[in-house]
Amino acid sequence: MSQTSSSGARLRPDERRAQILAAARRVLLADPHRELTVELVAAEAGVSPALLFHYFGSKKKFQYAVIEEAAAEVMLRTAPDPSLPPDEQLRAGIRAFVRAVLEAPQLYRATLLMSAAGDPDVRALHSDLRRVFSQWVISAVAERGIEITPVVELACHGWQGYVEQTLLVWIDDPTVSPEALEHLCAQSLDAILSTTSLTTTSE
Repeated sequence: MSQTSSSGARLRPDERRAQILAAARRVLLADPHRELTVELVAAEAGVSPALLFHYFGSKKKFQYAVIEEAAAEVMLRTAPDPSLPPDEQLRAGIRAFVRAVLEAPQLYRATLLMSAAGDPDVRALHSDLRRVFSQWVISAVAERGIEITPVVELACHGWQGYVEQTLLVWIDDPTVSPEALEHLCAQSLDAILSTTSLTTTSE
């Protein structure tokens, strides 16, 4: 198959990779709950599956490239907005994270499962994403005037695990609306943080 764009210009390898990843994004947006396959993406990009493998090397490497790009977008979308009050920064960031997951739930599910299965590249990427998000949440909590004690820090990390599991359950069985899911994830942090004062008092 020709390696030219619709305008007839020959694409560089990085441009072709970007074109294929953009096609993967369109497939995900068109049907968020559908499994992202090489065949679907190749058809959307107007290339053969063989050419896709040529640029990414393997199905696993292709999946990682899609996950890596999605993770970068999530980190960008959830970055704090300094123009907002601290409480709204936190709520807006959590809502942005949930919405990003719901735009590509199967991809998020695959990321967590591949990480849990021990895929070293995906596990490292997932750890980086969790670390960035946790640091942002802890900083936002501190901006609210809450002292970041070891208990509070542990609670913030634990909350992130709770959100991940909640999203996984919802992806498999969406029994509530996306809006209710966003509200649950945002409010659960306050509920968990409210227990930290009780923990400190009982020590």
